[in-house]
Amino acid sequence: MKALDLKLVRDLWHMRGQALAIALVLAAATATFILSTSVHRSLTETRDAYYARNDFADVFASMTRAPRGIVARVAEIPGVRRAEGSIQQFATLDFPDRVEPMRALINSVNEHGHSRLNRLTLRQGRMPHPGQPSEVVADEAFAEANALAIGASMDALIYGKKQRLTIVGIGLAPDYIYALAPGDLIPDNSRFGVFWMGEEALEAATDRTEAINTLALTLERGASEGDVIRRIDSLLAPYGGTGAYGREDHLSHAFLENELMQLDAMTKVIPPVFLLVSTFLVYIVLGRMIRTERTQIGLIKAFGYSDWAIGWHYLKFAVAVALLATMLGSLAGIWIGRAMTQLYAEYYRFPFLYYRLSSGIVLGAAALAIGAAGLGALGGMRAAIRLTPAIAMSPPAPPAYRAGMVERLGHKAGFSAIGHMIVRHIARWPGRSAVTSFGVALSMALLFATMQFLDASRTMLNSYFFRSQRQDLTVSFTEPRNEDAIFALAQIPGVQRVEATRAIAVKMSHGNRVERTAIESSGPDSLLSARIDSDGNEIALPPAGLMLSRQLADQLGVRAGDSVHVEMLGGRRTRMMQPVVSIVDEFIGARAYAAEATLEALARDAAPVGAALLKIDPDARRDILARLKQMPVVLGVTERDAALELFEEMLDENLFTMMFFYISFASAITVGVVYNSARILFSERAHELATLRVLGYHRSEVGIVLLGELALLVAAAVPFGCLIGYWMAQLMTAMFSSDLFRLPFAPSRATYGYSILIVLAAALATAFTVALRVLRLDMVRVLKARE
Repeated sequence: MKALDLKLVRDLWHMRGQALAIALVLAAATATFILSTSVHRSLTETRDAYYARNDFADVFASMTRAPRGIVARVAEIPGVRRAEGSIQQFATLDFPDRVEPMRALINSVNEHGHSRLNRLTLRQGRMPHPGQPSEVVADEAFAEANALAIGASMDALIYGKKQRLTIVGIGLAPDYIYALAPGDLIPDNSRFGVFWMGEEALEAATDRTEAINTLALTLERGASEGDVIRRIDSLLAPYGGTGAYGREDHLSHAFLENELMQLDAMTKVIPPVFLLVSTFLVYIVLGRMIRTERTQIGLIKAFGYSDWAIGWHYLKFAVAVALLATMLGSLAGIWIGRAMTQLYAEYYRFPFLYYRLSSGIVLGAAALAIGAAGLGALGGMRAAIRLTPAIAMSPPAPPAYRAGMVERLGHKAGFSAIGHMIVRHIARWPGRSAVTSFGVALSMALLFATMQFLDASRTMLNSYFFRSQRQDLTVSFTEPRNEDAIFALAQIPGVQRVEATRAIAVKMSHGNRVERTAIESSGPDSLLSARIDSDGNEIALPPAGLMLSRQLADQLGVRAGDSVHVEMLGGRRTRMMQPVVSIVDEFIGARAYAAEATLEALARDAAPVGAALLKIDPDARRDILARLKQMPVVLGVTERDAALELFEEMLDENLFTMMFFYISFASAITVGVVYNSARILFSERAHELATLRVLGYHRSEVGIVLLGELALLVAAAVPFGCLIGYWMAQLMTAMFSSDLFRLPFAPSRATYGYSILIVLAAALATAFTVALRVLRLDMVRVLKARE
């Protein structure tokens, strides 16, 4: 081993505490980079492989009823590679031991194995046999949630007729990776399932012999999706077509894409914070080390070592710390990445989802760590290279303390001698003091920016489940009904109030921008539903025209006062221009609202009831649900409290787990910054502290000199941390928002308080370890050492 390499090993061992503290900060950066990048890549590769293997379609379309021969006509459209038609039908399931109605979406599948698009992957059992109308394949998530095995049977109300179904297989399909019931925010696998039934059997059950109501198709490479969709819409218009759409509007794909977008945002926001702090830490520690080793550097150069050999030696110190950080960060990143992948597997149903970590990701993390550490080492390298042997071997000039502004302010404030020592030392090294405060402020900012997601989630829950939705039950019908359905529901004992609501699927355009959405309406005297903006204000529906959510308005590029073209998807396909009367800031989805009269003018079907909102007596819940289950016109029932419980369960499982990791990472910054600052202060002021002990100062008074400076710097970091955290949280909120959800920025005072307390606790615990050195200070050895 070369002499300089041996010195490097000794330096690393001698400064192992400081080196480990820097490595922890860098490790947090590499861990975050590895976990977000590797999980993103694992999900992306799994999704792409699953889509390719099972031929996930590129374009989808629905219609009321079309002859099966329409599939051949669609396949002839230029750019279409393959087209397939099928039947989808909602059904109500009846489990004797379950009081609440359960819904299923039944898809037709060719019994002879001719289906090629969105192919079903069997996990257990077999496909339905021809001539067996009761046989179905159940979605794996639904089967697991309800403990259903091969051979399980249940009654189903399909197209107004009751039929006994038997599960002969359990499987998955690429178009139901994230299976949502209409109106739900997250999957409720215990109440909603996806089934696959033989094509001939479902045709008979729905009176659609040689007819279909859905299309799926794949495109040739380079084909224009927009042109194909326009041709399809033209073909399907006579058959009640509701508008073709691509993958980006497919619900399952959109939710998965949203999750990938959030992982990508995590990679762009969080690692740079750790890398910035670690760069400053290396700069401070290496600069202090070079000032301490001036004599050694002079001797080494006197023995003939070149300037670049000295510079490379100190750069290797930073590289060694970065490599240690890469190793620690890789282990942590892999562990957390595997845990995140398991969480995703509970919500996104793939036949396979393996955590994959490529060498390129680890090398990329190592490059970031080495780059950050190397950048911090440049200042120290420059100082070491510029030192000549003669200057290096002579002692440095002592710091020139003189009465300045800080000194005068201290006198006016009545500082004690120890207080003067503290503020004088801070003023003597303003750059290093600023870096310490800045590092602590960044750790607090990161902690606040991640913890405020809890506030954002709670605000969104409160706005959506309590203020916007005031009903207990939402009853959906098999098709739009007239007011008789409302009167029938109101007669059920225990029902306190019933209100009608409806949503119509439309295509809305402004200029060259086109969006698929739904226009929702409720009665003018509605008490069970409301539109709540981001400030918590209730917004009334306009008597005429449209109210758009901010998300939809931004997508269309419209403002209040503009007009949009509205085309109803399905039904009479009414087209009209509608003014945008107002815009409301909402958190969920891109939606539009209108008064009942506006919606009736668009629908023209004399069926204003699409769903019913019910306020009920809690004691009558079971009897009401039992009555609803027996009503043939009822497609499904959604309980607000059950949806809220499911959402909170998801938060507890996912968000709180991630909060633990982020709190640990942010604490690593505080520990790294405070520990290195404390060690540097101790090494610089050990002679002063020992002198104070000789002069009769008590150990606690001597400790205040060291801890007081740290406390002052940490206290100064708190307001800056709150300010930086405020802007960082807004940035992260904007980056994590999507077309599906727009997270509110609503931090609570408690979040500020918890962020401050966690940072102060980490700083206090770290400073205490250095304070123990003050208590064990060897005064004789320190006073005999050369300053």
